[in-house]
Amino acid sequence: MKPIYFPFTCIFDLSAEMISAIFGQTVIYRPSSNNPPEMMQELAKREALDIRIPVKKDENKLNAILKDYKSWLNLHLGDKRGMTAFFKTQADKIPFFDDTITAQIRADIRKKTQQKQPEAKPDPLFNARIFLCIAQEFDTQNWEINQKLFMVDKMQQNLIENIKGEIDSSYIENAENNLPESYEPESYDQGAYMTAERIKAWALLMQHDQQESGLFITNSSSAFEHLIDKASQAEIIVGFDSMPLQKNSIEKADKWRDNFMKQLEIIARNPWPTSTDKIVKPPFTKNSDAKVSLTIAVVPGETPHEFFAGCCGYNPPESKEKSQFQNTLLGLVDIIEQKT
Repeated sequence: MKPIYFPFTCIFDLSAEMISAIFGQTVIYRPSSNNPPEMMQELAKREALDIRIPVKKDENKLNAILKDYKSWLNLHLGDKRGMTAFFKTQADKIPFFDDTITAQIRADIRKKTQQKQPEAKPDPLFNARIFLCIAQEFDTQNWEINQKLFMVDKMQQNLIENIKGEIDSSYIENAENNLPESYEPESYDQGAYMTAERIKAWALLMQHDQQESGLFITNSSSAFEHLIDKASQAEIIVGFDSMPLQKNSIEKADKWRDNFMKQLEIIARNPWPTSTDKIVKPPFTKNSDAKVSLTIAVVPGETPHEFFAGCCGYNPPESKEKSQFQNTLLGLVDIIEQKT
């Protein structure tokens, strides 16, 4: 059983390293066959990530519409604001799940360019893929901005440390008080924007993955809490407050991780309640790169397809084969400390 990362279609370096250190190779979905970032490709080569594309049809159509959206954004918002501004200003709407949005934007583009294009029949899955592509762009831009702000913050702190003792201490104290709050790129919760819409779009894509799993992992507390609120019967079965972890530990044979995953799979496959006594705390890791907290909840009596369909308000797909999993496991990995 491989864990599946949700509700995002891109993941950034330290988060991917830490999640794979705990759970082994982790599945991540992509909404199209366009190449993922080099960082993700490198993680896939090292078998930390299993990159899957559940739906591959209509790639040319998808790329053409995304090009139209970018043109529309540039006409209305300008190059600098782009997709990030569009995504943020739609907080009170559900872009691409509203049947009128696509027609509205395309009609506006035709008016500007004098091009006639046929109206397309609404397709929830296709629209969800468009949404996820735009969300990727939004998340990547915000992550890059946070990285740069984090670097500037560190430079300011280092500068103050280096000049201490050379000038009056009251000046240093005043400068430190005026520093902005520290930017921690890995603690930025990208799922805080349009949480429900992200999960709905992602879940539509997940329904088309032919390989089942009972375990779904996120580093977004907003996404995790949203699903826990939807699952009235959910129970917390794992709560590790501080786990020291090392990067690249997926490449090592980790007995604790293997046993941990076996116990989670037993819980996902068998009727609830079942014993959780064999889930043991992870061993202490010397010279850790980061410390994380780990929370795992079980949603009893619901297969993953049933659970996500119920949360998102659509009918689960009909399957000829019965699911291997009787329960759904949801996990939250939160990086609480990292070495720089």
